[in-house]
Amino acid sequence: MIEYFTKKKSGKLEKISKLAPNSWVKVVDPNEEEIKFLIGKFGLDKDSLLDGLDQNEVPRVEDENSLAYIYLRVPTSKVENESTSSFLIIITKNNFITVSMYDLEIFEKLASSKYFLTDKRERSLLQLLFYVFRAYSLNVRRIIKEVKKDRRNIRKLREKDIFDLVLQEDILNDYLSGFSPLIDMYNRILKTRSLKFKEDEKEFIEDLVVDLNQTFNTCRTSLKTITNMRDYYSTTLTNNLNRIITVLTVFTIFLTIPTLISSIYGMNISLPLQNNPSIFLLLVGITVLIWIIVFFGFKRYKII
Repeated sequence: MIEYFTKKKSGKLEKISKLAPNSWVKVVDPNEEEIKFLIGKFGLDKDSLLDGLDQNEVPRVEDENSLAYIYLRVPTSKVENESTSSFLIIITKNNFITVSMYDLEIFEKLASSKYFLTDKRERSLLQLLFYVFRAYSLNVRRIIKEVKKDRRNIRKLREKDIFDLVLQEDILNDYLSGFSPLIDMYNRILKTRSLKFKEDEKEFIEDLVVDLNQTFNTCRTSLKTITNMRDYYSTTLTNNLNRIITVLTVFTIFLTIPTLISSIYGMNISLPLQNNPSIFLLLVGITVLIWIIVFFGFKRYKII
């Protein structure tokens, strides 16, 4: 699917029916015919274009034939079993092109932004780079809040809570794997020959790099906290299980003692004091005495 948008005098981004200069070309899951059209119309490299549709593509920037290919990853909820998705920005002489396999949330933000100017390529790129950083920052902060809430009630965590923590840990690991190439890519944009940034725009990108590094460190700290919480839960669960097994084992031992004695005196053979009228009380006393010895033996070796 290919859609065209342009900025009107009213300041709103409006959809147009055909390609025009200084427009945003939004490409989502293109078919073979649309790919051929893009290659022929804008002189794009086919391999570079197809890389933009690869879900596992890492952030990077390439400068080829006066065209800038900028590969990015952004948090999304529109891809099943994935927390991030890749997309491609292509900056030509007259147009701003985005290519992706999915219609991501970031495109909706871009369409509603009053600062996205289709006739100013570098300014539009900065706006999109800011939204990428903002998406990571908001998601990391959301996870941090959930982790802090669970940490305050760590003794009350249930299996479902631990499952949620594991999912959050997986999301943070996905973010971490993309942060380093993303930060490197932001730095390399400044050296891209086909893009000409003003001094204030360069400072804006440098500030984004600093903010990304801070978010990266926060993400690592949160990941360590989740790991500690999960380890605490596993250790607590193991200790509780060991305690239960110990109690059941001790109970079984105490129950076995009278069972063994009664079984001996239940056999059809001659036994000492079997005709004594007080034999029952005597056997009970022996049982209690053995219980006491066993109990203090367990206490001495800290079994109970």
